[in-house]
Amino acid sequence: MKRGLLLLAAGFLMLVVSVGWWLAGRPAVESGDAAAIEQSLTSTSAAPVASTPSSTTPVVPPEQPAAVDTQPTTSFPQFTVGRQSQGNDRIPVTLEIPAIEVDAPIVLVGVESDGEMEVPEDVTDVGWYKHGPGPGEPGSAVLAAHVDLASQGPGVFFDLRTVGPGDVIYVGFDDGTTEAYRAEARTIYDKTELPIDTIFSRGGPPVLTLITCGGGFNRSLQSYDSNVVVYAVPFDQNSMIN
Repeated sequence: MKRGLLLLAAGFLMLVVSVGWWLAGRPAVESGDAAAIEQSLTSTSAAPVASTPSSTTPVVPPEQPAAVDTQPTTSFPQFTVGRQSQGNDRIPVTLEIPAIEVDAPIVLVGVESDGEMEVPEDVTDVGWYKHGPGPGEPGSAVLAAHVDLASQGPGVFFDLRTVGPGDVIYVGFDDGTTEAYRAEARTIYDKTELPIDTIFSRGGPPVLTLITCGGGFNRSLQSYDSNVVVYAVPFDQNSMIN
């Protein structure tokens, strides 16, 4: 009898731990007004960076959880337009998000020969899509990073799902300057519904767009089913001083 009770208690504890792990891996609910940001990027006549994808494959690389020892795959639309600088030739080199203790180097990423977007090989790096707008330029400056990798563990954007409106983000440039951004919205898109033209827009006000994977993990497809996206806008920190 005692042995049966002990086994039952152990089983219940394992269930609680499993549910807790699953909830921790799920992205937080939407926060802020993402629709307003999207509208500001799509209400301009400027041409988007990316062409319409030919399939419903995700625009952000599906990373693998630590429990699965496989290599990640990427699936991006073909990018046919090179970067058209708006006169700001500074290169972003560091990203800081104090709210989630991120202090990471930014590396430049482009497009593979097969049309897929490059992603950093190291989970501690953040990739800036160098053919699109730079941070502070009109349009959406895209920064993407891993949520995790089987071979390396949690990625730099593992906690991106917890960033919310008001959190401050700092981008450092190669000329020694730093710009501050304020998170305005965090949202979750199914990979088949990611607004590619909006996220890679060349027009509209400057928006910093942070992307990683999230949602549930499909072990048969070796892919997450969603993307976590945080939109941030430039702001003057001096305005916070009373």
